[in-house]
Amino acid sequence: MDLEKCPLCGCSEIGEGSFVGYGGLINSKSLIPKTQEVVASVCTECGYIIAMRVLKPNKFKNSR
Repeated sequence: MDLEKCPLCGCSEIGEGSFVGYGGLINSKSLIPKTQEVVASVCTECGYIIAMRVLKPNKFKNSR
């Protein structure tokens, strides 16, 4: 995936932001659910969310 430019408008200025409040992701198989911060890559021109990821993906291992 090309994160260098927006697939909708072609803008090459991509920003990054975190979800706040209840915007985190919870491992549904965890005995003690803890919210993991979700970060999004966003086009600064049109606002299109290009990609999302959690900051600590290892917290989801063995979640099946």
